[in-house]
Formats: sequence, C-alpha cells, structure tokens
Amino acid sequence: GYELIEKDGTLPVLNSMSEIAGQLSIQVAERYLESFNKGGRGVLIGGIPGVAPAAVVIIGAGVVGTTAARAALGRGAQVIVLDKDLQRLRKIESMFKKRITTVMANPYTISRGVKFADVLIGSILIKGEKAPHLVTEEMVKQMKRGAVIVDASIDQGGCVETSRLTSISDPVFTVHNVIHYCVPNMPSLVSRTASYGLNNASLGYILNIAENGLANSLLGDSGLAKGVCTYQGYCSNEAIANAFKVEFRRLRIFSTN
Repeated sequence: GYELIEKDGTLPVLNSMSEIAGQLSIQVAERYLESFNKGGRGVLIGGIPGVAPAAVVIIGAGVVGTTAARAALGRGAQVIVLDKDLQRLRKIESMFKKRITTVMANPYTISRGVKFADVLIGSILIKGEKAPHLVTEEMVKQMKRGAVIVDASIDQGGCVETSRLTSISDPVFTVHNVIHYCVPNMPSLVSRTASYGLNNASLGYILNIAENGLANSLLGDSGLAKGVCTYQGYCSNEAIANAFKVEFRRLRIFSTN
C-alpha cells in the first residue's frame, strides 16, 4: 500500500495526503460551526475584537495534526494539541513559536480538552493498525452543544467511539448534540490538488520500478518493500494478515538480474 512506504522513518506518500487532510479538517469544521449548518454553535473560528475565537483541540501531533494546527492558527483560532510523545510536542511548540498550547495526552487531559473544544480533530495513526478509541462516548456527552468533531482517523476506524463512516454526499451526523464529520479519504474533496500531490510523492518509486523491475526495486529499497501487502499469492503484511485471518508469509524477493 502507498501509505506504508517508508523513508527515513516517515511515510512520504501518505504524508502528502495527510497534509491535505489536515488543512481540510479545519476548512470543514469552520463550515459546520455555522448556526444554520446542521445546528452548529454559530462561532466564527477566528473570533473578532472583543469576542473570543473558537477553541480547536487536536488529538495527535503527526502530519495531519500539525497541518491542522497550522491551518487553525492561521485562521486565528485558539489551538490545543495533545499527544503522548513529548518530542513531538516540543517540535510543534517550537515550530509555532509557543502560539499553541501543547498537552501530554492521557485519559484525564483528553477528557478536559474535549469539554473545552468547539472543534475536535482526531488525527491518530498507528502504522497498519486500527486507531484506538481515545475519545469515549461519555466524553462526547460532555462536549458543548453544536461542537464539531472531524475524525480524520476514520480511515483506520476512528479515534472517537461515536464515529462511524460517512460519505461525501452525506458527510455528517449528530450524536449527543455534537456534529460528527467522518468522511474517509478526505483528500478526494480536492481531487486536483490530491492527484498532483500523490504524483509528486510516488513518481520516483514508479520510475525506479519501470527502470529496474519490481523485484530489484524492492531489493534496493527496504522502505518501498514495506509497502508490499501481498506478493505471489500470499499476504506479506503481518497486521493485515492478522486482521483478515489469512496466512502471513514474510516477504522474500530474489534478484531478476
């Protein structure tokens, strides 16, 4: 899978899509905060002089979360980012020159942040695994009436217990007076940008395979090999094999030279 290709500890092909999803999450949330859009809170995300801006709480300081924080900050929102990785929090706080609040994520701090949020962005990714439900239904019950949840982790099952898959044609639903936006593959909303971004990220790999063949390309690039989920009739990704209860075989490739 594209999203599993690694380079220098990052996921280069997935990252471009994650950057789009992060920006879109704020764009979408801004729309559903409007009073006459599915019962939103009627809050201007950036506020005005004398009126406080919206509170945007982001769970996860990866690529989606960082990009969402940048987009929200650019609109003038009050931004709080939670993550369990202290190094990530240091990095994002330094990146935005302490203009955002960073908090170590645990059940207590997540519960407090959720209560405070006008907008909650879920941006959890565990490589090849289902996202954990870090926001429970009880936490959702305590959120502000008309608050907006954008669960950008829905492709991995969602990190909010009340989330369920929606579609572009029917994108939101309301649970406990909280608007939920749970559309998978959010970059498809901006298909032209997403196509160019995906091409930019994947072209080098495609040219390498075209020039050297699949087997030699995989042998020469262990990061590309991590993107192989099935090979010669067998599942070569252990997490996927376990999820679908099929036989797992470690990837073995021989040079075609």
